[in-house]
Amino acid sequence: DAHCHVGMWEDAMGFEGADGNEDTDPTTPQLRAIDAINPMDRCFSDALRAGVTCVVTGPGSANPIGGQLAAIKTGGRRIDDMIVKAPLAMKLALGENPKTVYHEKERGPVTRMATAALIRDALFKAREYLGNQKKEDKPEFDFKAESLGALFSGLQAHFHAHRADDIFTAVRIAR
Repeated sequence: DAHCHVGMWEDAMGFEGADGNEDTDPTTPQLRAIDAINPMDRCFSDALRAGVTCVVTGPGSANPIGGQLAAIKTGGRRIDDMIVKAPLAMKLALGENPKTVYHEKERGPVTRMATAALIRDALFKAREYLGNQKKEDKPEFDFKAESLGALFSGLQAHFHAHRADDIFTAVRIAR
């Protein structure tokens, strides 16, 4: 399954098992899916019984930059033994999801423009941070920039989008 949230929102659990969206900050590239996945979630055994042996799972789409996705096996009892590749990609989201989450919180971003601008700003800062790492007077460690900077050295970007115009925005950001 190339896009799911298995282990991030535990089946039949309430708040205690909801670990898929850290909606306290719209840009959270430093979050790692493997730190939230519960391999005891019964959805893993359901997936395995249905023949799904590997999934890409991770943060939801509340944030414009949600965090790191992981490819993991559906069989196992310990996440560290289930990892196929982590991080596999960076989760980004455009459109309704970030707009709705942050509108309800009465803070930004609340438009598609602001969501795209937030992503661009974070990417620009990460690229600048990485460039400054090569200088003698290195900047102070920035976990967000370091995590997002992996996109410039081959980490995939996975964009969640609802509409064609959101897909075109993702393409413009990628360029």
